[in-house]
Amino acid sequence: MSPQTEPLLLDDTLKIILDLQDQWRRAGWVPNRLDHFPSFADTPQWRAQLRDENTGGTAYWRAGDKYQIMLVVNRFEDRKRPKEERYLITLEVSKSRGVP
Repeated sequence: MSPQTEPLLLDDTLKIILDLQDQWRRAGWVPNRLDHFPSFADTPQWRAQLRDENTGGTAYWRAGDKYQIMLVVNRFEDRKRPKEERYLITLEVSKSRGVP
């Protein structure tokens, strides 16, 4: 599910996802699958990856063996603003199927 009604600019997108990750971390959630899906960060490498229309980014978080989150960010073509880079955040929460 995407919690957004409008695609965001990259700076706004990063602000939101970094805040979400910080909230999860403070609540005891931990990043998961870091070998292939590192947590989002405001770095030149992450910005370049998110700007790539074919790549985007995904991060996984878990709360013990109870719940897991998949956080996905992709560049999105916004017909209202065709000359701007816009992004959608997709969030999936599910019961954990065990800790890999």
